Amino acid sequence: MNPQAYRHIFFDLDGTVTRSRSLITPEMTEALHALLASGRDVIIVSGAAVTQSLSQTDNLPLLYLGQNGNHAYDGARKTDIWREFLTETEKNAIFDHIASIPRTWEVTDERDLIEDRGSQISYSLLGHHEDVSKKEKFDPKGDMRKRILSKHPLDSDTIQVVIGGTTCFDYIRRGRHKGYNVSRLIEENRWNKDACVYVGDALFKGGNDETVIGVIDTKQVASPVETLAFVNEILGR
Repeated sequence: MNPQAYRHIFFDLDGTVTRSRSLITPEMTEALHALLASGRDVIIVSGAAVTQSLSQTDNLPLLYLGQNGNHAYDGARKTDIWREFLTETEKNAIFDHIASIPRTWEVTDERDLIEDRGSQISYSLLGHHEDVSKKEKFDPKGDMRKRILSKHPLDSDTIQVVIGGTTCFDYIRRGRHKGYNVSRLIEENRWNKDACVYVGDALFKGGNDETVIGVIDTKQVASPVETLAFVNEILGR
């Protein structure tokens, strides 16, 4: 499709709109504002909590699908669209699985590895607030994390673990992944799927954007620089 025909633009966050846990650049801020000014919808989809996404985008009035979409938030109206929570039984199963994963690498802060985000638990192998450059070099294609899950699979009927961000395992309710929640938001707003596109840096087998493939059109990018170039194509400039 001609990029200018897209009306509802979904973006992954880390590695797509910003670097890992980093503030949005002025250039990207201007581009997203331009999309809004053109009458388009802009949606940030991330494994991160909505509060983290808001801090990285400097509270832009966008739609946010946090925790792989299990917390949907309207940044313009400052209200939840939906929000789901894991049960204590589900959380305990997740903590047991995390404890079963052997660690052969050093971490800076043991207290920075696990985040309970309510709808999701995220386990960073290095630390959520570790140096960005170090995180980006740790497991850039997710191969290490794939091997870990192959050797230490999660045995659960209700929970699944997916590769997230640059160093994370994201634990979510089974089937409630990015693809499911992108489709859910589209249906709730009665948008035409043909007018939607998802932009992400991990649209490949095992990547944290993989579940969106086949739901709507997708655009693979390697960095925020490539994302910015695609936004300019959408805007026709």
